[in-house]
Amino acid sequence: MQLSLVLAALLCFTTWVTFTNATHGSERNCCLQWSTTKVPVNRIVNYTIQPEGVCPIKAVLLETRRRNKLCSDPDSEWAKRAMAKVDKDRTSSLEVGQKQEGSTDDMTPAATVTSKKGSKRRGRNRRRKNHRRGRKGQKKRA
Repeated sequence: MQLSLVLAALLCFTTWVTFTNATHGSERNCCLQWSTTKVPVNRIVNYTIQPEGVCPIKAVLLETRRRNKLCSDPDSEWAKRAMAKVDKDRTSSLEVGQKQEGSTDDMTPAATVTSKKGSKRRGRNRRRKNHRRGRKGQKKRA
C-alpha cells in the first residue's frame, strides 16, 4: 500500500515538473515568427533547431558572435548555408584540437625564468614625461 502511494506521488511530481518546464521554460526560447534579417554567415557561431511540437513554428535559432539571436526558416538557403558553416567550423576545430593533443605528448615542459627587476618600457609616453620635467639640474619656469 505504501509503495503504491509513493509511486503515485512520484508520478504526479514528474508530470508536474515536465509540464512546468514545457510551458514556462520553452516560451522564452521559442521563435514565434521568422526574421527577415540576414547577417553575414561568418558571424554565425551556433544554431539550434526548434521543432514544431512545443513551439508554434519550425525554425532555426541562430546565434551571432555578439550573442544576438535570429529566428530563420530552416528551409531557406541562407539558413542552410549558415548551419553548414557552423558545422564545418566545429569539425575543423575538433580536428585541430586532436592534432594538437597528439603533438604535445612527446614534449617536455620548460621552466620559465623571470628576472627580479622588471624591464622598463621606454616608449613614447616615457619620453614625453622626461621632456615635461625639463633637463637635470634645471628648475622649471613658473
